[in-house]
Amino acid sequence: MKPINYLLILLFSTMFNSIGYSQLADGRFGITAGYTNYVLDSNVLFTKSQPGFSLGVVSTIELADYLELMVELNYTHHRLKIIGRENFESKPEELNFKLENINLPVVLNYYFLKFKDDEFKIGANAGIMISLLQNYTLTKTSTSKEDYVLDPLYLETRYLKFDTENEKISFNAYVPLGISAEYKDIMCNIKYNMGITDPFRQAPFYNNAFETKAKQNYYSVSFVYFF
Repeated sequence: MKPINYLLILLFSTMFNSIGYSQLADGRFGITAGYTNYVLDSNVLFTKSQPGFSLGVVSTIELADYLELMVELNYTHHRLKIIGRENFESKPEELNFKLENINLPVVLNYYFLKFKDDEFKIGANAGIMISLLQNYTLTKTSTSKEDYVLDPLYLETRYLKFDTENEKISFNAYVPLGISAEYKDIMCNIKYNMGITDPFRQAPFYNNAFETKAKQNYYSVSFVYFF
């Protein structure tokens, strides 16, 4: 069985287990969607952040009156521009890339303010997030530029498909930090997701002598509807 099939089985198993446990533990289940802004800082690429989106499911477990555990399974579609050129002598251009991830955030949400018999709540949250997959691929508007090279090292675009080139699934981690506001069955989350692993540590072009390194973070604004 291919690694991606094992991944899908694991993710769906995690999702259904969390749903079942949330129901047994006086929890809730909901769907979520939101906006992302992905930032990649690297010494081997020139990049610009672009807006993206996320979709997923959420289950919660009430640990105390003011404390709730949130387990989420989501898909993120990040966008970014990377500077490249047709050949060494051409003028630089902005190429449109996307990065698609499957994420599993586990977050503690502390409600420090409650109003109207707990119908309106404001909280702060923090946790850990596992992120899988790391393929930077050209979007449809830039697929004709697959033969371009990327500044400043003139890397080929295919080398940004880490998982495809390495034939394995990448693993990265983030620390989500944010605030939440909830009214009845609708919650809004504003988060800064701080990357704590180097996403380029297993890149096909990784070079210890050159000290290839990168850091990724992203901001997100999402809404959850609880059933």
